[in-house]
Amino acid sequence: MKKLLIILAIAMLTACATKDINDVKEGMSSKEVTEIAGEPSEKVSMPLEIEWWIYEEEEVLLIFENDTVSKVTSQRELEESIKGVEKGMKDLEGEINKLTE
Repeated sequence: MKKLLIILAIAMLTACATKDINDVKEGMSSKEVTEIAGEPSEKVSMPLEIEWWIYEEEEVLLIFENDTVSKVTSQRELEESIKGVEKGMKDLEGEINKLTE
């Protein structure tokens, strides 16, 4: 019984220590993110102190501004956003064509 309790306690502590990208929130520093989710698969530096951290396995993109998370997004959300922009561009093109005919 004592061994079972020890094993159960170790399992619970291990589960609590598991780091999860879903725990990352806007406003966190890069240090906090690294402690929670580890290092990203890729980092992309952008102008104006903006950096993208890409976690490929989890399909998550973190956008940092001045070393602080400003946006947490997924590949699915990005794809939906791009589709929305593409639709808007097609709609705009149609309106321009109507005006120039």
